[in-house]
Amino acid sequence: MNDFDDLLRHAWQAAQPSTDSAALIRRVRRHRLRLKLRRALEIAITLGAVAMLLRPLAGAAVTPAYWLVMPFFVVYMPAAWWLLLRASRAPVEAAALDVSSYARVRLTQLRTGLRELRITRVAVLTLLGYAGAVVVGAFLLGDAPWREAASQLLLAAAAWSAALLWFCARRRRHALREYRAMRRLT
Repeated sequence: MNDFDDLLRHAWQAAQPSTDSAALIRRVRRHRLRLKLRRALEIAITLGAVAMLLRPLAGAAVTPAYWLVMPFFVVYMPAAWWLLLRASRAPVEAAALDVSSYARVRLTQLRTGLRELRITRVAVLTLLGYAGAVVVGAFLLGDAPWREAASQLLLAAAAWSAALLWFCARRRRHALREYRAMRRLT
């Protein structure tokens, strides 16, 4: 039995790509920098949305665009941060576990990521549906400023939706490829 364990360990080590530690350290630093930049972007978008929602308290005029965008931000921002803050994170010790245990931890992370991508797609389609309903309502019941604000909202929603759907499709392909590889390791 011990010979089989040695053979399995040697086969696993032979299958591992050889990387020098400097390249690995650069990859880890680059990944951490990307995560920090992503979190900074999320915080900046949140602060911008809060500033926009609180403008009327500072004496700014309440325009039709404000009323059309406010419901989306009031619902979307708390939900987005709730999802971000409850996302599972792998313990640091997971990298030191045996291959099967690490693969199970990584599979859990990938399932969470795929679920978040699905939620993102639903949110994008909801935003697009909301913008479409606003346009229909504005053209049926509103005057020129409401129609213009609704049209701008629809254009912005369509642009964001296209970008996010492209991003989700790209991330999903990558996550599924890694998910299948991890499934083979368990």
